[in-house]
Amino acid sequence: MTLIGTIPRRCVNLPPGTFLTLLNCISKDVVREGPAVEEFQTSFAEWLGVPSVFGAFTGRSAFQLALEALDLEKGKEIIFPVFTFPVIPMVAKMLGYKPVFAEVDPETFNSGPEQIAAKINDRTGAVVATHLFGQPCPIREIVDLARKRKIRVLEDCAHACGVRVDGKQVGTFGDIGVFSFAEGKNMPCFGGGAIATADETIAGRARSVLSGAPIPEKNVILGKTFSIWAKWFLTRPSIFALTAYPVLRLKLLLGQPLMDSAVGDELLGEFSGSAPRVTRFTNLQAEIGLLQLGQIDDFNEGARRNARILTKGLEGLTDVRAPRSTTDDHIYVYYPLTIAPEKRDDLRRHLLRRGFDSKITDMSDCSALETFRESAGSRGEGRIPAEASILEICVYPVISERSIHRLAQAIREWAPVS
Repeated sequence: MTLIGTIPRRCVNLPPGTFLTLLNCISKDVVREGPAVEEFQTSFAEWLGVPSVFGAFTGRSAFQLALEALDLEKGKEIIFPVFTFPVIPMVAKMLGYKPVFAEVDPETFNSGPEQIAAKINDRTGAVVATHLFGQPCPIREIVDLARKRKIRVLEDCAHACGVRVDGKQVGTFGDIGVFSFAEGKNMPCFGGGAIATADETIAGRARSVLSGAPIPEKNVILGKTFSIWAKWFLTRPSIFALTAYPVLRLKLLLGQPLMDSAVGDELLGEFSGSAPRVTRFTNLQAEIGLLQLGQIDDFNEGARRNARILTKGLEGLTDVRAPRSTTDDHIYVYYPLTIAPEKRDDLRRHLLRRGFDSKITDMSDCSALETFRESAGSRGEGRIPAEASILEICVYPVISERSIHRLAQAIREWAPVS
């Protein structure tokens, strides 16, 4: 069994000093509330280049805060890319809006102005411009289109914290930028999320919403914190090789599922019973966020470096397609390989036997989900959803360049040049 140079499907990025910061917050009893929240919001706003940032306890809560701060008329349509994390349009639906889905580019998985324009009508209230898999969408063109049609733009930057377009940060082009600090993102803060805006009216509404929003109880915060810290520990490549990897190999041998999380309709079924609400960012999350701001640009560059090595190593393959970048500032929060759907699981098993775990994407073709069938309309019987062809690889800088070279070779063994 391969134990040296293994790669987990996902690494949790916590900066140096995280554990000491956690202990300090506990000892001083500033886990829930404290001065770091305002300090982080100010520092994050300065880093982004906007006047106002507001934190929330989760990325989902941050998206709800964005919608409430926009104050759209209930019943308005909101345009999303059809390929996205389905909980986000579900939040909009639960708040009384109608999700409408625009097609995406089959190689970048982002929607552009042409796809979005086809869905705009007199009921459209907003467009969600998503920068999927760390690659910016054509945000300038989308904003220009929206301004002409007098509709709002929310930027979904959950995969793109730190991406710049012509030197300007994503999340600062539209009316509101929405960020996620969840454990699988590039800037986790023991969970959390934030919105950014240059519109003082929107900022005022956000302050009003947060003034009445609850802060999670200390035991809830710490329970989530220690769970994420444990995942950080277990996803260090050397620790993963001795713990989770042998379990995955055993499951593969026995033909059992490979510890995949709920996706698609199953995920929405779990979420639909909840009552979405805005909850406030905690002092502990803010303290970790301040640490993250000191290293996020270097972290992103490390992920780009590994991604470049992997992409070069896959040149010439026809059965496996590396992500196509439209910009040098693609940060590869996830590195999505595209394979024929009927071959995806075979490649996944092949890689796991050689020490490389991979992940089925959490993104969904929302037109294929029962929850959004009315919004999506008919798109043809037997159509294969986009997620069936995607396998996510982790290229975070904690993984050595040598391991990335070995990964590329393992993929080439499975998919030799035609």
